[in-house]
Amino acid sequence: MYRGNLNICSLVEPLGCDSLWAAEHHFTDYTMCPSVTEFLAYMAGRTERIGLGTAVLILPWRKDPGRIAVAMVMLDNLSEGRALMGFGRGIGRVEYDGFGIPMEESRDRFDESAAMIIKGLGTGFIEADGKFFKQERRELRPRPFKSFKDRFSWPLSRRIPPMWWPISARQ
Repeated sequence: MYRGNLNICSLVEPLGCDSLWAAEHHFTDYTMCPSVTEFLAYMAGRTERIGLGTAVLILPWRKDPGRIAVAMVMLDNLSEGRALMGFGRGIGRVEYDGFGIPMEESRDRFDESAAMIIKGLGTGFIEADGKFFKQERRELRPRPFKSFKDRFSWPLSRRIPPMWWPISARQ
């Protein structure tokens, strides 16, 4: 199953594309990529210049946003600064139910998690004291290969989508 997808993805760079994006899904046949950062880390070793983007990491499904920040830092180092980051809320009830997360909390969980991750990647420290996430201040180690400024992308437009405007305005 993965071999065919990997063969297709291996063509992205030789065909002159700028980036490769992976979508996260669970418990369905929609895509077979439950761990986007692991897949992109594998592709980092098979490519040299293309951006490697998460399209998207579904933040409300995570119970520890700090681990997303750490995974992105690792991907960024393995790819020598080619990691691109896209966040989402997810729309599949089957996925929310599978993770035991109430879908009705998705907006608040997304906002709190995204703010925590964006701030952490910018400052090098992850911390939170929110409704859903509590995290004592800890340093992200290693640090990102380079700043994530301007690498929070949307896979189709390369601009910040409207759902991120309130978060971006607060940063």
